[in-house]
Amino acid sequence: MVTGQHNVSSAASQSTEGSSMNLKDMVDEAFEKVGHANILIAGKTGVGKSTLVNAVFQGNLADTGVGHPVTQSIHEYSKDGEPVHIFDTKGFELGNHRDIARELKGEIQRRKSIGDPRQMIHLAWFCISNDGKRIEDSEVEFIRDLSAEIPVIVVLTKTVDSNHDFFDLVCRECTYARNVVQVLALPYETPIGTIPSFGLDHLIDCTYELMPDAAKAALAASQQVNESVTKRAVDKVIAVAAASAATIGASPIPFSDAVLLAPVQIGMIAKLCKVLKIRADRQFITTLISSTAGVMGATATGRSIARGLIKLIPGAGTVIGGTISAATAGVLTTVMGYAFYNAVRLLQGNGIDLNAKNLSKEFIEQLKKSKLGN
Repeated sequence: MVTGQHNVSSAASQSTEGSSMNLKDMVDEAFEKVGHANILIAGKTGVGKSTLVNAVFQGNLADTGVGHPVTQSIHEYSKDGEPVHIFDTKGFELGNHRDIARELKGEIQRRKSIGDPRQMIHLAWFCISNDGKRIEDSEVEFIRDLSAEIPVIVVLTKTVDSNHDFFDLVCRECTYARNVVQVLALPYETPIGTIPSFGLDHLIDCTYELMPDAAKAALAASQQVNESVTKRAVDKVIAVAAASAATIGASPIPFSDAVLLAPVQIGMIAKLCKVLKIRADRQFITTLISSTAGVMGATATGRSIARGLIKLIPGAGTVIGGTISAATAGVLTTVMGYAFYNAVRLLQGNGIDLNAKNLSKEFIEQLKKSKLGN
């Protein structure tokens, strides 16, 4: 369904579809809606900020991401294809924490004034090394000032012992922080054995809860340590798409005009690819959707995809030739979303390559196993 290809007939183009739908535009819009998760990371040099970022996010972001200065004390790091941006503060150990806080406050407020969630700094991780067993007044003051602007999680890095005295102290001192989390980003070798890494999944769980809805999918798509967050993001994407489909169906639409649901459902699949960490660019998604239509023996138009996918779902035949109501539109979209999710998980579990051909084929099989209303 690339622009200018697979057009419906001139008669069909006079229907509610108007003209053949541009799949690329649908995918581009879906990718845009994934948004960005923008995290500020602060703390002294040597507390393990880069190690933490690389352990949590895909692709060694702290080592390979492209950085550029935002202010004298703030650098923004990002990597092509990853919807997380890290804002790193410099020079905290030089005793100029008030200057850094002032710069940060101005930058956070400036980005808020733009009104674009993709530009805002959503949350901060303030890192303190647990092995130092010391929190300074300047750090407590900085956390207090920063928490007036955005949620702050205090991250106790390099936690290699089970003593909670320092953790309890930090909790008492940093009352403005939304949470205090102990982590060990990498396994730690000792003379008597290896202490495995821990705490990263809890950190992402706390971060996900504090992220605005517009940034949750981006965080889930970027992190690599917490599968439950990924599943919650999948549920959210499908629920939002189902609600959108139900809104379209609130004025019952003829089944022949199921194309009205296509942007919602195709957008949902594109967003799920991101959340499920499928290395998918726009061409991959376009090929996936077009291949799905091809497996069904249909041309790759918005109408044929919407109608063809619906026909594959057992129990959906009752809407054929009739109308699609709000409830039906929502259920159909939900069934499609979880059929796609199950297809991805099945292929991953069997070690099968997640290319567009394999994925579209298994998606079709999962749709055939689904039942309307389940």
